[in-house]
Amino acid sequence: MKLYILKTRNNLVLNRNCEWSDEPHRDTVFCTEHRDIALNQLIEVNAKDTDLRVYMVECDSDAKGRPILAADEVVAKNIESNQSNVA
Repeated sequence: MKLYILKTRNNLVLNRNCEWSDEPHRDTVFCTEHRDIALNQLIEVNAKDTDLRVYMVECDSDAKGRPILAADEVVAKNIESNQSNVA
């Protein structure tokens, strides 16, 4: 399933408390499977602070329906490559 999250140009991620975090935990990240809801949130956040330059990012979800963030993907690829090197 695809999910949408909101990021700034400084790689801050919006959490469910409408706060920006540079080290987000995927349990607390604002995410939705509906593009229109993410777009509405983006417009609302941009209206409050136009200097943020917020954009929407489409990402995959894990088995629990949480977003897989870019850092999580890098860690997963490193684990896979290490396991293949050991075998």
